[in-house]
Amino acid sequence: MSQSRNDFHVFRRGLEWAVTLHGVAVDVFASQKAALNRAIDAAHQIGMQGRDAKVLLVDGDAAPRLQWAFGHHPYPPTA
Repeated sequence: MSQSRNDFHVFRRGLEWAVTLHGVAVDVFASQKAALNRAIDAAHQIGMQGRDAKVLLVDGDAAPRLQWAFGHHPYPPTA
């Protein structure tokens, strides 16, 4: 079985913040912080299964920015 990338994307959708994985909605939140925390929790769970997992913040037309990566950032996040 090949190791697939599990990139969670967090982005603004109207007045809310959405979290997606492989283009599928995971959940929607009122704040960016809540969405990032949920995405990091989910990415951590996947990472604990031995799979690559990252959280990317998508902000407008800019390239997605890495917010958290399993094995590279502390869990739970310190900030």
